[in-house]
Amino acid sequence: MARIRGMPMLALLAAAVVIAAAARAEARVPDYHPSTFTVTGQVQCQDCTKNWNAYAYNARPIPGSVVGITCKDDRERPVYYGSDATDGQGVFNVEVPSKVNGCDLTASRCLVRLASSGDPGCAVPTNFNGGTAGEKPSRLTHFSPDRATYAVGPYYYTLPRCDVKDDAAACSSGY
Repeated sequence: MARIRGMPMLALLAAAVVIAAAARAEARVPDYHPSTFTVTGQVQCQDCTKNWNAYAYNARPIPGSVVGITCKDDRERPVYYGSDATDGQGVFNVEVPSKVNGCDLTASRCLVRLASSGDPGCAVPTNFNGGTAGEKPSRLTHFSPDRATYAVGPYYYTLPRCDVKDDAAACSSGY
């Protein structure tokens, strides 16, 4: 009979040990949700006055250009805007928090766009790779428990004389 009376106490003690062990194990599980993600890319100048190979493959980087990112919540409301200026190689790195005002931000709900050129002589934005309309970061290039990095672009500006204002109208007018 004494053995039966001690059984509930032993079961209670065993349950407490299991709960404590589970709490310690849960504390050791790594959090694979980075607190930030980074969007990186390059801004370049394409010169249409060069031959095709030079135009297509020898664009030069534009230091000092600004690229912006806008992120929306699950109700499509803008909740974050960030920007970064390109370095000497035309490379930008925009760091975005994973949470803003309690909203989870994901790269798939963001758009990256050209904002301004660092070269006044090459300042006409193009929509190549979504430079003017915006591109959703989708190419994950690095992931670790504390950081995710996405690549976008490259984005291009061109010379004012290369800007075709209304290409469709020029084609339909017979010229």
